[in-house]
Amino acid sequence: MFKRIISAMLPVIICIIMLTSCKNREENLVGSDAKEDNSEVKIIDVMLTEEEYGIGVCKDKPELLKQINAFIEKGLVDGTYDEITGHYFGDGEPHAVYSETLDSSKDQLVVATTGDFEPFDYDEGNAYYGIDKELVKAIADSLGKELVLQNMNFDILFITVSQGKCDICIAGITINDERKEYVDFSVPYFRVGQCIATKTGNKELDYAKTKEDVENILKGFDKSVTIAVESETTGEEYLEGQVENFEGVRCNVLKCQTLHDCLIALNNGSADYVIGDSATLKYLIANE
Repeated sequence: MFKRIISAMLPVIICIIMLTSCKNREENLVGSDAKEDNSEVKIIDVMLTEEEYGIGVCKDKPELLKQINAFIEKGLVDGTYDEITGHYFGDGEPHAVYSETLDSSKDQLVVATTGDFEPFDYDEGNAYYGIDKELVKAIADSLGKELVLQNMNFDILFITVSQGKCDICIAGITINDERKEYVDFSVPYFRVGQCIATKTGNKELDYAKTKEDVENILKGFDKSVTIAVESETTGEEYLEGQVENFEGVRCNVLKCQTLHDCLIALNNGSADYVIGDSATLKYLIANE
C-alpha cells in the first residue's frame, strides 16, 4: 500500500507505455516499484454518486447473512467499527490479519477478496490489511470460525460466491441490483461516493461547488481530455453513463487496474483527471 517512487527514467517510460494500453483489472499495469507522487494532487470535494458498501453472502447461507447483519448493526453503534476505521483514518495503526489454510474438515469462514483497494483491502506479503480485512476477521472471531482469505480478480468475486466456492466476498463492494443477482448483501457498513482528483495547477473545476457544476464541466470535455478510472467500478459505470441522471462523458477514459495506477497516470501526464471512491482517493493522496 505504501509503494511510492519511480527513481529512473526507464521505469517511467515503461509505466507510461503500460498505462496507455491498460483495459481491465486483470492486466499488470505497472511494475512493483512504481509509485505515485501525490504532493501536487488535489481533490474536488464534491460527491458525484451516493454508494453503500456491503458484504456479499452466498444465497444458500441465510443464517450466515443474519449473523453478519447482527454483527454489523451492533458494531456500528458500540464503537467496534469506529475502532477499526480509526486504524486507517485516525491516529491508530493498521492491524495485520492472517489467513488460515483452507480445510473442509474445519469450521471456517472462506472469504473472496482482492487485495488492491486501499484502505479497505490490501496486502503486504502474507499479511492482510484494511478496513474490510479487519472487519471480516472480527466477524469470523465472533462466529468462532477460522478466517480463510482467497484473493482473486474483482470481476469474479460474485460468481465465486454464488457457486459456493466462498462463503462471502468483501472488497469495498458497492451494493447494486446487478450484483444482487449473484449474492445477498449485508446491511451497509460504509457510505461513500465518487469524486474527482486532478493536479493542483488545473483550475478547471476550482469553482465547481455542486454535483451539477462538476457534471456540466465533465459533459463539455472532448477527446483532448483523459479521465483515468479503476475498471469494474462504479466510477467506470458513471463515466459510461450507466448511473442514474448522468449520461456519461465524451472524453477519453483510461481504464486502469487499480486506483493507485490511476494516480500514476495522472502524475505522469497520461490522464488529466482521476475519478474514484472518495475515501480511497483521499487516503492514497494523504499517504503518498
